[in-house]
Amino acid sequence: MVFVTTYLAKQDMVYKDPSTGMVLSILEELETPGTDYVNIQLHDDEGWKLDVYENGCVEFYNGIEARRILKKHVSHEEIIRMWRLMQDGDRNQIKKLMRAKAAAAM
Repeated sequence: MVFVTTYLAKQDMVYKDPSTGMVLSILEELETPGTDYVNIQLHDDEGWKLDVYENGCVEFYNGIEARRILKKHVSHEEIIRMWRLMQDGDRNQIKKLMRAKAAAAM
């Protein structure tokens, strides 16, 4: 198993290899009315990004591929699962999860 360094970006703060508890705490903070920011970003050293918005919308992309995968109504549990897959370097599984949910929502 490969372990990839991940980061959590919130406004001007970046946390290297955040704990699961920290990610959950910030996700809950993101959903709190009156929060000063509307999204956070989980990313790795290779440019892959999971942008998480306050309304449960998630985008998965990198700087190379033009197409972004968008998924709506994503639970905190699903976000944690995708972030752990990102740590494992399993981007294909993240894409499958994103596409499966998007197809089911249509």
